[in-house]
Amino acid sequence: MGLIDKLFNRKKKPETITICIPEESFAIIESTDLESDKALMVVNRALYENRDDIGLKQVFGYYCSIIFEFVDVDGNLWPTSEEFATMADYGETFDKGLKGDPKHPNALFVARVTHKGTYQMIWMLHNAQTAVEYLDGIIAKGNEIRCFEYHIEGDPEWKEIEWFLQDFPSKEEI
Repeated sequence: MGLIDKLFNRKKKPETITICIPEESFAIIESTDLESDKALMVVNRALYENRDDIGLKQVFGYYCSIIFEFVDVDGNLWPTSEEFATMADYGETFDKGLKGDPKHPNALFVARVTHKGTYQMIWMLHNAQTAVEYLDGIIAKGNEIRCFEYHIEGDPEWKEIEWFLQDFPSKEEI
């Protein structure tokens, strides 16, 4: 602010950033880790296509991961079809809750990963505090159908999701 602004009591205007929220498009990826354990991922391909968008990174600068443990699994820690369907529905609830307003979402969905008895969901957030309040509210109510733990941290460079921003071949696009 300059001297004239101070004399006339002008306030500094907030910085405005205009971004386009990419329409989600999904790819299903199957992989096997070094111990031959299967992983199934649903990845938002739109983020790969927009991985260099500095404005998008500036607005969605917080990494959020939620990990659930499957309850009904086989000997290889793979969920039964009923358990998988239950978690997919439950995950949709979290996705909608974290995003909030569809026209001005608070979260960009990155991926869902099913691996070794766990179901991980990943987003990039705009307002971390809004997400913390939403998640803590679910915990406080005590009526969640699966226990979960979450982790949120600042990540304006999208380093935590870098692996999901590859152009890896997909089994199927949905």
